[in-house]
Amino acid sequence: MELNVHEMENQENKKNKNKNKKKSNNYCSVYGCNSFYLTNECISFHRLPDLNEPKISWKNSFGIEELVNRRRIWAVKLKLSEEALTKKQLQVCSKHFTPNDYLPGFNRIRQRLRPFAVPSVNLPKSSVILPSPKKRSSPKKRVYQDQIEDECHDENLNISSSTSIQVDDDSLTSNQTNDITVANNIINQLKTTQDNGTQVSSGDLVTPLISLIDHKKKLITMTGICSFNALNEIINLHKQYFPDKRTHRLNLKERIIMVFLKLKQGLSFAILSILFNDLTSETCRSTYILMIPQLAQIMQSLVYWLSKQEILSNLPFCFDNFNNVRVVLDCTEISVQRPKCLTCRIKCYSNYKSTFTLKFLVGITPGGLISFISKPYGGRSSDKAIFEQSNIIENMQPPDAIMVDKGFLIDDICKKKNISIIRPPFLKNQTQFNKDDALLSKNIAKARVHIERINQRLKSFKIFQQTFPWAHVHLASDIMAIVGGLCNISPPIFSLDKFNS
Repeated sequence: MELNVHEMENQENKKNKNKNKKKSNNYCSVYGCNSFYLTNECISFHRLPDLNEPKISWKNSFGIEELVNRRRIWAVKLKLSEEALTKKQLQVCSKHFTPNDYLPGFNRIRQRLRPFAVPSVNLPKSSVILPSPKKRSSPKKRVYQDQIEDECHDENLNISSSTSIQVDDDSLTSNQTNDITVANNIINQLKTTQDNGTQVSSGDLVTPLISLIDHKKKLITMTGICSFNALNEIINLHKQYFPDKRTHRLNLKERIIMVFLKLKQGLSFAILSILFNDLTSETCRSTYILMIPQLAQIMQSLVYWLSKQEILSNLPFCFDNFNNVRVVLDCTEISVQRPKCLTCRIKCYSNYKSTFTLKFLVGITPGGLISFISKPYGGRSSDKAIFEQSNIIENMQPPDAIMVDKGFLIDDICKKKNISIIRPPFLKNQTQFNKDDALLSKNIAKARVHIERINQRLKSFKIFQQTFPWAHVHLASDIMAIVGGLCNISPPIFSLDKFNS
């Protein structure tokens, strides 16, 4: 009885000791270490060094000494991931340090580490937590799967038994037995071919889009390029001026066709990503933004200022009375997305279109060739302001003439350069035109209508028919140069019988 009493007292003392142990949230952050703060154990906890602490010398895996941040060394030794280092309350217990790592003269619980101490004891072998095993499927699902497998097995047995021909050899002639054996052999061959057959899905066969553009008409419809020779010339010039050794998912021809397809048909980047080998829309957008300035540098050479002799040698009949005309001018506008900036809204709002627009000054020769395209201006800008700021008059010399409409009030500017203006007459205070003014207005309209046809060609590209995105306004000038160059290499607006021989 005395022994039992002593044992009971010992157990009660142990329970009291365990109750006196106060748990805390201070756990060791090292993977595999289970120590936590206890008042009756001599375990101290230390936080990870800060990033701004002085660096210490450390030998790397190649045996070379280098200065490294102490926090980085702790992370390597303790195998702490980048995600774990983002946590603020990381602590390492004293079980991972040697006695030489501590400063002398401190209590065991409140001991301090030396400035260059690094964990070196009880280091983890790994910081990867293995995934838990997959759960077994529920009994109902297992029974259902077993029934399906049994049914499939029974069907295979029925098929095999139904396809075999078994007869009594004694009741048949030799020819009949030979026929039956041949039939059984054929059935066995069909079984083996059915088992060893391969399946080919149509999704494995990908047809590139450029292979579908195999005719000149398709090329014009899809891209606006007039011929395959012109496309090949653009590709060769791009290789010459912009050599690129980087690898791309699309070759140069596909990238150029993608850009012209965007300009001509106005397709979204999401649709282009589907048409071109399942690219992402971001890849299509970055390719488009990169290729536009490069193609503009190639195509802008097709829009150039012709000499007076070249213009006179290609003068149509409708300009017989205006043989001194050097250029026919007109402004065209494209709608643009509403800007966020208030100043930009004021500059881009067009009272004529009642929306936000970009305005270009376009000039053509009497023969119908685009010879000048200005940079884009806001829709609020007047024709006179754009004419003056574009400095197009610097390209002309007396006795050259400019053919414009009534919106170009540029008499004072042209008078300084001695340049003539051919413009439909104003009615002013008259009730109607006299005979001479009516005939002049008719002849000017007959000659000036062709610049409207050029503007129509420019706007046949759906990039200008849709609302132009404000994020791509910086590309508007380059896009207009590309489209203007394509119009110049397209079939002329005048037929051959409209020119002087």
